[in-house]
Amino acid sequence: MYISDLHLHGFKSFAHKTHVKFDNGITAIVGPNGCGKSNIVDALRWVLGEQRPTLLRSSSMSNVIFNGTAKKKALGMADVSLTFVNNKGILPVEYSEITISRRLYRSGDSEYLINNTPCRLRDIMDLFMDTGMSSDAYSVIELKMVEEILNDRNNDRRRLFEEAAGVTRYKEKRRQTLRKLDETLNDLTRVEDILIEIRKKARSLELQAQKAAQAKKFRVELETLDKAYTLREYTAIQNELVPLQVQIGNAEKEKKTLSEKLVELESAEEQARNRLLEKEKHEAEVKRRFTQLQATITELETTLQITKEKIINEENVIKQHRSDIEQSKIDLKELEELKAASEKKLATFSDEKEKSEKALEQSKVTFTEVQQKYAGVRHELYEIEIAISDVNQKLTGLQSSRIKLESKLESSEDDELRILRDIENFEDEIANARGEAAIIKGKAEGIYSEIEQQEQNLQQADENRAKLEMKREILREEIRTLKSSRDAIISEVSLLQHIAESNEALPGSVSYLIDNHASGFSILTTAGDVLHTTEEKSAALEAALGDAVNFVITGTFDEAKKAAQLLRDHDKGRATFIPVHELKENYPAVNGSIIEHVQCEERFLNAARLLLGNTIYADTLDEAIEMLKHGGTAAVTPDGEQITPEKILKSGSKNEQAGMRLGLKDKLVKLAAKRSETEAALHRKEQALTALNYELQAIDLDQIRRKIKNLQKTAREHEQAISRHQSGISVYEKNIAELVTRKEMLAANRSTANEELETLQPQQKELQQRITTLDSEQNKKKKILEKLEEERAIAQNRFNDARLKHQDLNNKTENLSKDIRRAESGITNIKARLETRNELLGISHEKIEEFKQKIAEAENELSRNRGIKKTADAKLEEAEEASSIQRGQINELEKELRDLRRKKEVNLELVHHLTMAREKFELQAQSLADHIWETYALLMKQVNEQLPDDTDPAKAKERIGFLRQKLHRIGDVNPLAIDEFKEEKERLDFYESQIADLRQAEKEMRETIREINHTATGRFNDTFEKIRQNFQHVFHTLFHEDDYCDLLIEENAEDPLEAKIDIKANPRGKRPSGINQLSGGEKTLTAIALLFAIYLVKPSPFCVLDEVDAPLDDANIERFSDMLRKFSEETQFIIITHNKKTMSKAEMMYGVTMPETGVSRLVGVRLDEVAEA
Repeated sequence: MYISDLHLHGFKSFAHKTHVKFDNGITAIVGPNGCGKSNIVDALRWVLGEQRPTLLRSSSMSNVIFNGTAKKKALGMADVSLTFVNNKGILPVEYSEITISRRLYRSGDSEYLINNTPCRLRDIMDLFMDTGMSSDAYSVIELKMVEEILNDRNNDRRRLFEEAAGVTRYKEKRRQTLRKLDETLNDLTRVEDILIEIRKKARSLELQAQKAAQAKKFRVELETLDKAYTLREYTAIQNELVPLQVQIGNAEKEKKTLSEKLVELESAEEQARNRLLEKEKHEAEVKRRFTQLQATITELETTLQITKEKIINEENVIKQHRSDIEQSKIDLKELEELKAASEKKLATFSDEKEKSEKALEQSKVTFTEVQQKYAGVRHELYEIEIAISDVNQKLTGLQSSRIKLESKLESSEDDELRILRDIENFEDEIANARGEAAIIKGKAEGIYSEIEQQEQNLQQADENRAKLEMKREILREEIRTLKSSRDAIISEVSLLQHIAESNEALPGSVSYLIDNHASGFSILTTAGDVLHTTEEKSAALEAALGDAVNFVITGTFDEAKKAAQLLRDHDKGRATFIPVHELKENYPAVNGSIIEHVQCEERFLNAARLLLGNTIYADTLDEAIEMLKHGGTAAVTPDGEQITPEKILKSGSKNEQAGMRLGLKDKLVKLAAKRSETEAALHRKEQALTALNYELQAIDLDQIRRKIKNLQKTAREHEQAISRHQSGISVYEKNIAELVTRKEMLAANRSTANEELETLQPQQKELQQRITTLDSEQNKKKKILEKLEEERAIAQNRFNDARLKHQDLNNKTENLSKDIRRAESGITNIKARLETRNELLGISHEKIEEFKQKIAEAENELSRNRGIKKTADAKLEEAEEASSIQRGQINELEKELRDLRRKKEVNLELVHHLTMAREKFELQAQSLADHIWETYALLMKQVNEQLPDDTDPAKAKERIGFLRQKLHRIGDVNPLAIDEFKEEKERLDFYESQIADLRQAEKEMRETIREINHTATGRFNDTFEKIRQNFQHVFHTLFHEDDYCDLLIEENAEDPLEAKIDIKANPRGKRPSGINQLSGGEKTLTAIALLFAIYLVKPSPFCVLDEVDAPLDDANIERFSDMLRKFSEETQFIIITHNKKTMSKAEMMYGVTMPETGVSRLVGVRLDEVAEA
């Protein structure tokens, strides 16, 4: 591979289009100082992607564009194209010629092209990475770089070694991985901080949720049990009240007639009872006989019906058994036929299988014997061919020697040409193998670049996904907060609407008026509905109003009287009315009155001043007491406490529903607006969450990972192919070494050829006879081999056919055996089923006969008993009629007698006790109803819970007390804690999975860094050792054998891939303390020795040397020139020089001139053609 063409236009001093043609070997570029020679080197660096203006000897990149002269205007663009002949496939592309181009415009825009196709700078950098040909590699060396390499201020020396070792790619990958690791560790720290807060919150919510769940469980049980127990007690009381009313009424009505009828009724009752006793005895005997007879008949009819049904059932069973038997016989026949067919086939296949096994064994033996014969004859033929080759070689050697002796030069040239051709063939094979390896390596490097790009894509996608998930989690948290707020608003609105619609918080009288008669009044409302204040002062306002919160406000006094009449007419209780139009204006109000904190419509202001003008609002009780000294009838605080000047205090725990009736409509309006705002915000957040989910779904990390995995697999396959090519190259090189040795032996043999000339003829004749014999034997063996080849093919085909046939028979035999086993199992099952069905069939027949006999006996007995029943029926009817008449008479007498006695003996006392009991029960019932209303806001008729029948009421009451104590100990709870804990637990699980993923990623990246370090360090150390040995060899060539030199790498470095490299060089007779104390020429030769040592390990296809020979004297120039000539076989050299001896070694020379100030021109000549001319 070499540079073939360089095109420049507008680059620095090359204002005109300039074409530089290069060939293999050494090209010198000469010219006076300042003519623009080094601009060619800058152009090479620039087109290879150099981005540092200082290395191009410019202050800014725009300075590389031709800036004009006094006679020529500036250009707007610099354009450089460099063409490579990729004949060895070093560059990983399929083209034999590759042209890279770079353009820069004064606007700052730039272009990069590969074969006139636009590309990125990264594509060019990747193309030349680890090839030794990049802009900062060892392919371009300037004189000042010699000093930089030796001083190693910017680690330039190490970069040369890394480029030669091919670890640049590894270091870049390690740098990217370390950056990713740092980002991952930062993410891990951030997520762990978040996780700590979530865990704290989750633990708190978990405790709250447990407490709330326990409280909810107890509250539900308490409510159910309390309602059921109260309802039971209430129902029992109501049941007691009903008979009390009846008894009291009867006692009052029958009081006057008790004494008169008592004696008469008692006498008549005694006589009637005596007569009834006789008739009842007779009736009982008749009824007993009739009942026995009826029971007997019923029993017989039932038995008869049951027996007939049993017969029908047994007949159905018989039909089913017969159907099963017929089907089983059919199945049995099919299975027996299948078994017989399978056994017959199995017997046939068994014979065939035995024959097949014998045939397989015989074909295997035959094939093995033929194969062994074939291998033996092939080996014999190979040995004959080797013998023929050896004899031919010897004969050719003898003939060549004779011809050489006879024609002096001709014979020697033939022998050497033959060896050289062989060497050339092997070298071609090596070149091809290296070319293919380079192509594969280029492909592998391209794949590695793509892997790197995909890994960057994966990282970017993963980072984007993590950011989106974090953003989604924040949105979800905001949505949860908004939903909680909305639900709280909805709950509050629902409660307030329920209160507003049902008026449950109002007394029955007020509720009745507002619900049924509001339309008949100009104003009909309550003080609580028209007066309202802020949330903080609502409890104070309710305390100030007291019972007045339910005062009914009307327009006029007539409307108030009308409302009161409605209550009286419908017996709905009492109410207090305020006719607002009848009130005087400007009722006085004390200083600090709560009226200052109350809002209402103008028409209700006088009513508000009337009710609240003398009530003071204070922040604390102490302040209230102090303010009451200056006036006012009472004072209230924000906690709903109320105190009078006499220090009568009304206080206690704050009711959760305090002030709920106050300003109810205003609250509902505000809550509706707040709900609309919350739902709008929630809608916006949910839309944003939906958009985020779509974005997350679009990120497919698995697809990128699969692509990376496939690329890595392909890269490994390429590496294996390169290894195979390298193994082949080693074999070819070994063959070349052997051929070189043989060539040297021929040269030695030529010196003794004259002495052996007399013996050549008989030897030649003997060898020709030997060849004839061997050729004859070879032909015989070939015929035998051809015959054996045919026999081997036949035997192999037979063996394969026999094996396939045997396998097929095995499969068929196994399948038939399975069929037989299944058939035998089925036959056994069916026979057992047939036997069972036949037994059951016989049993059913026996049962039917037994049932028929029972039916006949039962029908006879039933007929006899029915005849007896007719007679008994008539007798019973007569006895019952007589007893009934007598019993009716006695019942009438007993009823009158019982009423008279009870009313006479207990009437007055009973009335008194019943009245007292009724009042007691009514009070208990009212107490129970009040408890249900105050606790659950329900009427007793709305309670549906019932105690189970087996529940002990005493234990239920004890359980109620226990549950109340439990709830009291638990105290206040957060009712939303359960849902909040569930949501927080989901967040906790999500972030814990994120932590696990990040830790796994950290582990994988550390493992990747370790593998990179291991691979790169190994490659670097191997390359360093080879360069070290080459450096010592080249250094001794340029200086003297006994001069000391060495390359040392820093020991115990923290990072082996960043360890410093020291150069030790002590020319003969000198003991410098450091390499910087060497002379300029010695430094240059030392640097050249290092450069060529690197080229021996990994030669660059081309090398540009910019005046590096300037410090060298004539003797060192000679050594330097010889070294160039030696290395020019593998590397193309482009040398900028002023030295004539260096020029003399070049095959081609370009002269750079400046006929016009500031504009360079180029003149070229081939020195080898001039020398031949």
